[in-house]
Amino acid sequence: MSNASIIAGYSVCLPFAENSQALIDHLRQGKRVEKTRWFKTDDEAIKSGFKSNRGVARLRGNRDLNSVLALLDGLIDEALAQAGLDKACLTGENVRVYLTGLGPRTDARDYKNFYDRNDIEDVKLVTSVMNLHVEKMSQDGVSHHIASRYRLKYQPPNMNCTSNSALAALHIGHKAIAQGAVDLVMVINCSEIKTQDCWFLENNGMLDSEVVQPFGENSRGVLFAEGYSVMLLESGRHRRARQRFDGLQLRSIYAQIGASRSNDAAHLSLSLLKAMNSVMLEAAIGCHDLAAIIPHGNGSDASDKAEAKALSMLSDAQQVPVLAYKGQIGYTATGSGLVDLIIAHHALTQQELLSPVSNDAIIKEMSDRLLVDRGVVQHNKSHLLKTGVGVDGSIIAMVISPYYRQAD
Repeated sequence: MSNASIIAGYSVCLPFAENSQALIDHLRQGKRVEKTRWFKTDDEAIKSGFKSNRGVARLRGNRDLNSVLALLDGLIDEALAQAGLDKACLTGENVRVYLTGLGPRTDARDYKNFYDRNDIEDVKLVTSVMNLHVEKMSQDGVSHHIASRYRLKYQPPNMNCTSNSALAALHIGHKAIAQGAVDLVMVINCSEIKTQDCWFLENNGMLDSEVVQPFGENSRGVLFAEGYSVMLLESGRHRRARQRFDGLQLRSIYAQIGASRSNDAAHLSLSLLKAMNSVMLEAAIGCHDLAAIIPHGNGSDASDKAEAKALSMLSDAQQVPVLAYKGQIGYTATGSGLVDLIIAHHALTQQELLSPVSNDAIIKEMSDRLLVDRGVVQHNKSHLLKTGVGVDGSIIAMVISPYYRQAD
């Protein structure tokens, strides 16, 4: 019989909220994340190849490597403390740690200064040229630091892909736990914004509107946001050995379609529907058991419409509330899935849904499903469904549910 994967601990640091408790408090208060312009002027943005100067949500404070490492240490320790574990628990054969996202890197804008000024005097005087040093380009330093500080048996691999990076790592860890190979899985996500990231979104039509609202009538883009997060999974076997029989367990399904078909709305909808049905079948639940569904829902037109179609086909007979937070919190590329799961964990343990605030009218297909501007809504359900959609064609569906000992 497979081993259950329990969400044992988590932590987060976002422009919207500096920690997990603040995340919940700010949602309850209906706060919106603060935005700043990426470029100093509109002219600079246009000269850099953008249609306009985009607003992004950035973390405060210094983001040099030492600051990032100190922040990550704090987040890891916080997640371990929440689980009732210490850092010695990460040492051993039965532990896996994954580093996901895009952390400390050089910014493409710094290359311009290198091409304009590259003699030795300029290198000494123009500090941005020094940002091209190899120490600032590699994330191996982050991985090595974590491995050394926590005395890991295996150095964390870098999973630097698209939107589903963190959820994909959770899925891999969950499957390893289910097979009895490991007992603890930690997923660490780093998401810093650089100019090249904005270019990527611009070229993929994900910055086409100032209005950002998941499933919004006028939304054609995302609210790009930075952020760091950590989530710890624990096997049921390991948890029982600690005389802990509580918690929420995670089940997941991963599907991969061709990246070229990720813009095919009909194919994406059917693939997403299949993944959602599969994970619900594995959990032995139906739509009537769901407290809510948290979709990928980032505000971009193509994927939102595909998700809307899939959700309408999934829950046509049952009006399950849909929660989509990326217009309020921001879209932490590669890591928003962890943020959504933290909110989902609160929703089930406290039996309350925190409705997002809206920024736009909602499309007809979702207007009677998307829960917005309702404050705190009580519920009596035991399960929640989360989905993720990546531009690489990856599709992930997850169900979180109360942990029962007989699940192992």
